[in-house]
Parts: sequence; structure tokens; C-alpha cells
Amino acid sequence: MKKFTAILSTALLGIVATTATASERPDVYVVQFRADDCATCGVMESQLDNAMNMVRSSKVELVTVDTSNPLKWEVSAHTAFDRNITPQFNKWVGLTGFVAVIDRQSRRTIGCVSDKQDAYKMANLIKSAAGLPHDRAVSNRLIQFKCPAAHNIDPGK
Repeated sequence: MKKFTAILSTALLGIVATTATASERPDVYVVQFRADDCATCGVMESQLDNAMNMVRSSKVELVTVDTSNPLKWEVSAHTAFDRNITPQFNKWVGLTGFVAVIDRQSRRTIGCVSDKQDAYKMANLIKSAAGLPHDRAVSNRLIQFKCPAAHNIDPGK
């Protein structure tokens, strides 16, 4: 009977843990494309760190796509697959120095930022995308958060 109770309680804990993690999934992925040899990545990463400190929400997850070496590239590919953002990974992998803000539910890219935007504008875009309170006085016109052209193009198309 003790074995049965232990198995049952383990199963129930597993179900509760799975349900808890599913409900705690973020609404928005902030995907940083970087590499060690990227000239503008240092400035962009510093501004992004400040922006993420301003956001501080479980509705937002920072994901890093690092193409510094083959191992980091492979880890990044698995991370993108696990979060179901492979279209953006495939489109921009190898291109560095920018951040894409992606809606988890629709998998749509909302906008991109680079070292040209300050931390406050980055944070405002991220908050707006996640449905968090943001500064409405700051323009979030998507034209200023335009993403780079595709880095990888399918030759069959």
C-alpha cells in the first residue's frame, strides 16, 4: 500500500508541476541574436540588459541565439525548436547585433531592436508586446522597430 501511495503521489506531483509550468509560460520571447565577433553586440546587450531590468516580468523570456561557435549554434537551434520559434531562427541565424520580439501564441515577430534604440524604447516595446503597462507617450510605431532582411534565403523559392 505504501508503494501505491508513493507512486500515486509522485504522479499527482508530476501533473501539478506540468500544469504549473504550462500556465507560467511567457507571452513574449525576446530573442537576442549575437556572436563573440559582433562589433555592435556589446552596446546592444548592455541596453537590452537595462531594458529587461525595466520589464521584470514572467510574461517575457529572454532567449539567446549565439553563433560564436558550432556548439553554441547547435544549442541555440535546440532552444529555438523548444520554444517553437524556428522560422525566426532559420531566417536570421548568423546575422547578429539585434533582438527580435516574438509573440509566443501566434509566433509572429512583433518588431526588432538594435543598438540604435535606447533601453527605454526597448523596454517600452517589450512591455507593449507582453500586454504590460507601458509609456503610451513613447511611440511604438512598428516602422521604427523594423527587422532586418532575411539572412538565409531558401534557394528553392
